[in-house]
Amino acid sequence: MTTTLPENMTAADRRQAWFENELTGYARSGTSEAPMSWDYGDEIIEILTGHFLALEKILGAEEIAGPLFTLLHGPDVEGETWRETFETYQPTLTQEWTGTLLIDNAGIYGLYGVTPAEIAHSDRASWVEDLARRLAAFRADVHPVPGGVIDRITNLALARRAIDAREGEVDLVSMALLGGVTEGRVRNILSGSESPLERSAQGVTAVSAADWLKGRKEYFASIWQMPNEVTPEPPSADFTGEVIFVPVAGDGSTFGPELARNGHYTVGAKGAEVQYTTFDAALAALHRMDTPRWRRPNPAGNWGIVSGRDWKRIEKK
Repeated sequence: MTTTLPENMTAADRRQAWFENELTGYARSGTSEAPMSWDYGDEIIEILTGHFLALEKILGAEEIAGPLFTLLHGPDVEGETWRETFETYQPTLTQEWTGTLLIDNAGIYGLYGVTPAEIAHSDRASWVEDLARRLAAFRADVHPVPGGVIDRITNLALARRAIDAREGEVDLVSMALLGGVTEGRVRNILSGSESPLERSAQGVTAVSAADWLKGRKEYFASIWQMPNEVTPEPPSADFTGEVIFVPVAGDGSTFGPELARNGHYTVGAKGAEVQYTTFDAALAALHRMDTPRWRRPNPAGNWGIVSGRDWKRIEKK
């Protein structure tokens, strides 16, 4: 598979994409501003090592050696002790373990919006709720590294659930991952005077996140509500009239008809600016630029040049 964009990807495609990304260690390579490692194997080994060492200290290394080694069931178990096994073992390949299966399920749901193939269509809503409860319990009992891969996957799944339900909030890291941008980009959008995102205690509201993500081509909208054989369609903004694409600045503001100043729209880089009397002509000029630039007022009313970082589909008025 050469791309993991949502278009034309079935539920099976998305599940496979998760395991390909996890095993190679990178997510959405080439399609995201922030490629991210999803390989949680080292964290699992670190957690187990800490507990195994504690058991050795309490119960005796020789006395507990056999039982500890026996616990490591699954494929590719090499060596004669748990220490030797951990030198080469890859927990991400071990779906026989309850914890690794839980993390993988959180990954395919959180990043790609699907459930495991064996979950019946009628059982998926309850499966999602149970996943959220199990992840919260896993984090409370296992204590994965804050900000680590397991913690990131957990947050992503919980964020997805909030977005699907349009209630609660979404942390900024998950927001960036779902939207295919950097966390800094999300913060820039939040700082804009007309930000489409609404702040909450721990990030942004799920409602504003859902609405913003709907227009992102990188976003894998949830399809677990659909039968497996259905091919998803790109999210629709439900437009009824003519649709145009306008550039979006780093703070989330867009180029629009209201930006005429003294009857003119000013576009182009500093020193090479051109004025147009109509919005359509100015927008056409922006479309021809490698990096679209235009003048618009900041919150203080001062007009300055901003650069487009993205494009947004809107209905022409």
